[in-house]
Amino acid sequence: MASDAMSPVDRIYSLVQAMRYRLRLILLVFAIILCASVTFVMRMPNVYRSETQILVDPQRISDKYVSGVVTADASQRLDTLSQQILSSSRLDAIIQEYKLFPKLRDSTSREELIERMRKNIGIQLKHNAEGLSAFSLSYTGESAEEVATVANRLAESFISWNLHDREQEALGTTKFLENELHSTKMELDRLEERLRIYKMEHLGELPDQMQANMQTLARLQVELQANTEAQSRLDHEAILSGSMGTDSSAKRGDTNTPTLRQRLYAERATAQSELAELRRHYTDRFPDVARKQADIRALDERIATLPQARVEAAAAAPDPEDGSATHLQLIRRDRARLESVGRNIEASIQRYQRRIDSEPLREQEISQLSRDYNTTRDHYNVLLEKTYSAQMAAQLEREQQGGSFTMLDRARIPDAPVGPKRVPLLFGSFFAALAASLAVGFLAESMDRTLKSEAELHDCLPMVPVLGTTPNIRPASTGRALTTTTRLSLGGH
Repeated sequence: MASDAMSPVDRIYSLVQAMRYRLRLILLVFAIILCASVTFVMRMPNVYRSETQILVDPQRISDKYVSGVVTADASQRLDTLSQQILSSSRLDAIIQEYKLFPKLRDSTSREELIERMRKNIGIQLKHNAEGLSAFSLSYTGESAEEVATVANRLAESFISWNLHDREQEALGTTKFLENELHSTKMELDRLEERLRIYKMEHLGELPDQMQANMQTLARLQVELQANTEAQSRLDHEAILSGSMGTDSSAKRGDTNTPTLRQRLYAERATAQSELAELRRHYTDRFPDVARKQADIRALDERIATLPQARVEAAAAAPDPEDGSATHLQLIRRDRARLESVGRNIEASIQRYQRRIDSEPLREQEISQLSRDYNTTRDHYNVLLEKTYSAQMAAQLEREQQGGSFTMLDRARIPDAPVGPKRVPLLFGSFFAALAASLAVGFLAESMDRTLKSEAELHDCLPMVPVLGTTPNIRPASTGRALTTTTRLSLGGH
């Protein structure tokens, strides 16, 4: 009686027998696939690649003499140039110029051709210790002459566009700085004119004229004191001449008033000098400064309460027969002149005093104007220096002395194709055909429902006993085995 289940060895043996049975089908499929694969591989077009080396040159003139305006390094510039050169418009122009992809132009869209060309372009970077030193540019295609021509065209585009971009960037920077310089110059002229008008409107009240005003005020006070003393001498001479009459004592009392006024003016000038010296070191909140300001205000109040000293021109009528009448008349004329001069001196003192009093306000206003003017002037000087540097850098780029790309070797026509790799592809085709033919044989065997062994019969009908089998019969003339016939007995039938 047969075993209840097939062992692994029996299954392998059964599979081998089945493959032997399907050998002709397997060989036919293998031959067809192999021939088709070999034909396809051998008819694949050759692929050529041409490559050129481009060197990244640093700036030829030292940065100590001319600073470049192109701040991006070579890697960033290469990335930017790649975006520009590999753009659709530029690649389409090259396709139209050299009539690339002639077999695909009618059946393929413009975008697909551009994308195909973009995939055929290769860029490989080479770095050293200082950064990017060179890069290689390659192009792959089906024509040896075509790939060399296109590779050189792309390399020339990289070099020319690098020079164009650097020059445009330098010119753009120069133009921007020139516009900024022009606007700053206009602002500087406006502030300068405003400062000049302010100085002309407040001439004599400016902080740098404070010392001169103090000296002039002191001189005027000395002149006023001398004028007062001269008036006192004339009054005394008039008294001695007997022209003052009974009012002489009163007039002598009045002569003390100008002397007191002069002393008060002298004290006020001294206080003003001390206040100016304190303000050079301290603010108005300092106690000594506040105290000195209070003293000046007190002196101003005392000066305001003093009466004006005058000598009446007609205090007494002179005796026409008296010989001193002419002398007295001269004294009166001189005193009137001294009084006029004294009034002018007092007016000048008040004018210079107002200048000194307004000095803190003028200092604050002119400080603000000067600060704006100095800031704009410094900004103008910086822009002027940068503009000169940018102009030199632009000239440097125009003369191609800045950092640039240089083609070391032009792309040459390749001697041999780089693809396809036919030997590996043929080996792959062989193994692919073998695998496919075996798969077809296995599929055909699995779809065949005939029973070929006792084990298969037992798997299909496990409850039916097998009475016997007929062996393989090989005719003597052909040597081929006849089909195995299995006879079954089904329940005694």
